[in-house]
Amino acid sequence: MIDVFKKYSAAGLACLPTKADKSPNHNSWKGGVMEESAYSGSPGIGIVCGEASKGLECLDFDNHFGDAKENISAFFAIEEVKEIGNKHPLVIEATMSGGYHVLYRCDTVGGNQKLARKPKQAGNGRWVPDVIIETRGEGGYFVAAPSPGYTVLRGDLLSIPYVDPIERDILITAAKSFNTWHEVSKTVEESTGDRPGDLFNDSPGSVDEMRSCLQRAGWTELRDGLWRRPGKKDGISATLGRVAPGVFYNFSSNGYPFESEKAYTAFQVISLLDYNGDFSAFARDLAETNNIGKKDYKVEPKKKETKALSELDGIMMDALIDTNIPIEKPPIIMKVRQQVMEHGSMRDYDSRTFTLGNFSAITGKGKSKKTFLASMFLAVASSPGELYNKLVADIPEGKKHTILFDTEQSRYDAYITSLRIPKIACADTPNFRAFSLREYSPMERCDIIEHVLKKYNGTAGFIMIDGIADLAKAINDEEEATRVSGLLLRWTKEYNCHICTIIHQNKNDNYATGHLGSSIIKKAECVITVEKDDSDRLVSHVRCDLIRGAADFDDFSFEINDHGIPVIQQTHGYFNKETQGF
Repeated sequence: MIDVFKKYSAAGLACLPTKADKSPNHNSWKGGVMEESAYSGSPGIGIVCGEASKGLECLDFDNHFGDAKENISAFFAIEEVKEIGNKHPLVIEATMSGGYHVLYRCDTVGGNQKLARKPKQAGNGRWVPDVIIETRGEGGYFVAAPSPGYTVLRGDLLSIPYVDPIERDILITAAKSFNTWHEVSKTVEESTGDRPGDLFNDSPGSVDEMRSCLQRAGWTELRDGLWRRPGKKDGISATLGRVAPGVFYNFSSNGYPFESEKAYTAFQVISLLDYNGDFSAFARDLAETNNIGKKDYKVEPKKKETKALSELDGIMMDALIDTNIPIEKPPIIMKVRQQVMEHGSMRDYDSRTFTLGNFSAITGKGKSKKTFLASMFLAVASSPGELYNKLVADIPEGKKHTILFDTEQSRYDAYITSLRIPKIACADTPNFRAFSLREYSPMERCDIIEHVLKKYNGTAGFIMIDGIADLAKAINDEEEATRVSGLLLRWTKEYNCHICTIIHQNKNDNYATGHLGSSIIKKAECVITVEKDDSDRLVSHVRCDLIRGAADFDDFSFEINDHGIPVIQQTHGYFNKETQGF
């Protein structure tokens, strides 16, 4: 053991002698025990973590439930963890109790932390938390090989690798995702079993509503219930459905409005994100719109609005179509260019896409790069002309303002998206405006958009709403879907503009999310789908799913270049009008 102590010390490891029960065999061991004589006849050897061992940290997988092997296998199966493990020879050793240590060094090391816990039944029938993964950091130590029962399975204790702080954070948060212990603090609105919050949590669509709400707020679902907070590029921040069915568990210290290491119901998640934490307001809306818990809130039925006969006569005459009076076609403001073979020669043909007085929709799965396609439409509309010989904009005089309303991204990410517009256009875009609406409630967002449209007094021709679902209190509520789609119809007519919306597709099919998605698709002039390429993460494919009164434009693809700019790929196919084929 003295020889082992000498080798470990030479490798920069602070050591301490341990007893058979793994406890320190020395009264004072902080910083390590340097006397060789202390190791003579010692049953085991421990290694001090933290600064004393040059930034050493240990992930300790305990085997209290006999599942340590299963947990560490699942841990290294996580894609980001696997990448770190392939890049750095992380040291892994088996412990005498069937657990495992994962060892690395980092310039930033915390104290001892309990990362993941699991419910265990106590003798009195209560359930209590038991730690399954924890760290040994500053102020801690672990027993190491060649102590009896400890074996190095991978790597070398004399050469423990360094990871950077970002990689360490990925390892720590990945371990936290294994937590299955939770305590949900119930609100008044979900405290008796038959309140609006209770009934909503028990409803079949509550989890889908919660998932959509999180995505609108900028959270990203990575896979299998693992989530990443807005503004974070790596690692895991929370889980959904892992600590308990329908429960969102956040362990990020920067996951506002959620507290770190706290669990939330679907009712609480939506209240915090869409209602600024006003649980009562969400409960009232549930009672009014879905008749959930209505008896508790004594919501009076809405009075049916009736209009005076003279007003109805005016509306009737305004809505009447007189076939003797011609109605002009709405101006075309956006086209997609394609090549056509006609009479033996090639020519460009610009296919109609967007017109004034209508709205359209861009749909696609998460991370399909819908916002990048939207950026290209905004760029060509902001600097009318051609873009990549594919997108063609012709904005009428007096309609030169182009506006982006971003409801999903953080203010910084919306800023980055806005900076991209002139770069794509390769020109100044003085008439482009962008507004970040993420922190506002759905009704506030609608009011802000209306106010902006009024302020620009009909001079805005092309408007993009990135995150149309964020204008609705609930995407699966039919009344809300009718209200939001009605706003789009009114805004486009009243302000004579074209509004392009972005809405997510369901995870398991290609339908736009919820009742709102269905309503948008039914009334849109054009529906465009973006799909990511399975073989190249930088490439996405665009197709026309629906267009009213015109032929579908040809599919095309775009890729993200080294500067983060979308570039449309040039194709060599063309449409032959004689053979009606490509």
